[in-house]
Amino acid sequence: MKVTSVETLICDAGWRNYYFVKLSTDAGITGWSEYDEGFGSPGVTAVIEQLKNRLVGQPVNDHERFFQLASCLTRPAPGSVVGEGIGALENALLDAKAKALGVPCYELLGGKLRDKVRVYWSHCPTWRINHPTFYPPAVTDLEGVKRTAAEARERGFTALKTNLFIHEDGPAYAWRAGFAIPFMPELPIDKKFIRNVRRHLEALREGGGPDMDILIDINFNAKPEGLLKFLRAIADLDMFWVEIDLHNPAALAYVRQHSAHPISSCETLIGVRNFLPYFEKQAVDVAIVDTVWNGVWQSMKIAALADAHDVNVAPHNFYGDLCTMMNANFAAAVPNLHIMEVDVDRLPWENELFTHAPEFRDGHLLVPTRPGWGTEPIEEAIRARPPKVAGGLLQYKRS
Repeated sequence: MKVTSVETLICDAGWRNYYFVKLSTDAGITGWSEYDEGFGSPGVTAVIEQLKNRLVGQPVNDHERFFQLASCLTRPAPGSVVGEGIGALENALLDAKAKALGVPCYELLGGKLRDKVRVYWSHCPTWRINHPTFYPPAVTDLEGVKRTAAEARERGFTALKTNLFIHEDGPAYAWRAGFAIPFMPELPIDKKFIRNVRRHLEALREGGGPDMDILIDINFNAKPEGLLKFLRAIADLDMFWVEIDLHNPAALAYVRQHSAHPISSCETLIGVRNFLPYFEKQAVDVAIVDTVWNGVWQSMKIAALADAHDVNVAPHNFYGDLCTMMNANFAAAVPNLHIMEVDVDRLPWENELFTHAPEFRDGHLLVPTRPGWGTEPIEEAIRARPPKVAGGLLQYKRS
């Protein structure tokens, strides 16, 4: 079975776009993957369009060969959008290969270790604050934060993750200085920031109850000095983890040594070599792996490296339903899984875009058993929703 064509499809996804690879074969089997350009990665589609010319005519089953070839061809500029483009193509190859064999993708990864995967409700209540038009009901204050956490508990979820918000200046708004919202490249952490984020966390605890695991994502929004100040201020709170992104693994290791809470990181890294120094420096308690960017096959290698350093992994997953199913196959097969991210708040038209939606039960995602990833984009529905000119981080502004 050989690749006959590769096509990219893009559709409107509210405040952003969804991106897909459609890989056709001479056996009539279609492989799909989902990728993203909205999280600071403009240009992935252009990389795919360039690389597909070296993939057409090649055997579907030889995905490792394609990865090595593509890595050689792009050696002067590894990682970043180049790595994401390679990962998107690898994932489409895996889907086609598994479908040809009539098995779920997890069978290609060593087989299933679990039938269900514990998940945390991500961006809770972030989407309802930042994008209430698409994810109602709108949350504007701490009472709304509390209600959303109570909803998560009532719907059976046992963990939730939130972001950074200011509540004192009128309706709640996101603090994302690391992404120029506001544009403050020094990334300050002051008393007002600490006071507001602490109140936000306390509201989640009050709504979610004593048994809810609460995670917070600081992302790239602070430097070590500010991180230490913030971590000292929340040392008495019960946190499942504090998620931090720093490009310097030694600096992150220093922060971790002074944290009362477990530290997770690495969601923006691409390639085994980029993860290695974080493990060698003992910078993380949990390594977050983006299988959409890295490719699921390569992500298994990253997870094995983490396991060799006695570190568990958690998939980074804040895209469409196909990505959730891709991550579900990874999570089913990887031995050192900690927990999986999922966005429970979905677009009103999400179910129109995919053949099967993720199924949740008692705070767990049920692992699909259908061939391939377990769902496919519905091409007619994708084409019926033309994409925005741009979307995601590059266009988002605080109103």
